[in-house]
Amino acid sequence: MSAIEKAVSLIGGQTKLAGILGTNQSVVFHWVHRHGQAPAKYIPRISELTNGEVSVNDLLADHQKCNKESAA
Repeated sequence: MSAIEKAVSLIGGQTKLAGILGTNQSVVFHWVHRHGQAPAKYIPRISELTNGEVSVNDLLADHQKCNKESAA
């Protein structure tokens, strides 16, 4: 499970996270299922919303993992 998937679960779902961040559920769906990561600008807020259960470093690790996969 990616960090963004864990965060979405802890926060209460894609719709709830999207509402808090001022975006649409479909955008969050793409983060989880297409990109496998949240955009960097949302990472600190997402970590805060999970009360640190998903850290900034965890969310940044999703970026590193995706970059390695695209380079292969």
